[in-house]
Amino acid sequence: MLKKLFNFKNKVVLITGCNGQVGQAILNLFLRLDANVYGIDITKPKSKYNFNFIKCDITNQKSLKKTIEKIIYKEKTIDILINNAGISTFTNFKKRTEKELDKIFKTNVVSVINLIKHYVIMFDKKKLKKGNIINISSIYGFLSPDFKIYSKGDRFSPEIYGASKSSIIQLTKYYAVLLAKRNINVNCISPGGLLNKKLQSNGFISRYKKRVPMNRMGQSSDLLTTVIFLASDSTEYVTGQNIIVDGGLSLK
Repeated sequence: MLKKLFNFKNKVVLITGCNGQVGQAILNLFLRLDANVYGIDITKPKSKYNFNFIKCDITNQKSLKKTIEKIIYKEKTIDILINNAGISTFTNFKKRTEKELDKIFKTNVVSVINLIKHYVIMFDKKKLKKGNIINISSIYGFLSPDFKIYSKGDRFSPEIYGASKSSIIQLTKYYAVLLAKRNINVNCISPGGLLNKKLQSNGFISRYKKRVPMNRMGQSSDLLTTVIFLASDSTEYVTGQNIIVDGGLSLK
């Protein structure tokens, strides 16, 4: 069982947003596990491992379609699809523009819908036998931010980000049921706040930690065991779940 749980050798893994904080951690995880990794982003991340990088704007449906087709025609499959890419905005909600709303919704939600659509089209076309989709949401997909932990200058979590991540949780449940007969598992991970000292003030970090029973912000590495769990062939009976990794913050 343990060998099966951690055996990702030559598995074809596609990760969107591979240049982000979480994306890089997941990318390097599967590279260390000897998977055949494809990363999608606008900019290629630095990595000591070799991997297949595809420059792609995920809001461009034609590019997504071409990318999925290219990988499956070459590799004959995509074993694990990880929808990690996501963006936010930090302007005052009273000044929110239609352009901001459209960009975040297209990046965080519409791209996931389109990517899964084109994946399933190729899955059916090539008569694949099994698939695994992992979506990355957020605790703010089901929980409102604590507005008291933000001070002037902090990156205030916006309403559209939470709405987009809530959509990901619901899409996970929807696709889990829709794709079950195809033997495609669909699950979700909702991280809590992740430490990033380059973008977060000391005051914010301190106030956030006080909200967390484990008394710290998360690290990208805290998500990796959950990723392995959901990606493993040993958990093929788990689908439609949203696993929260937040140090207990959402329990208070």
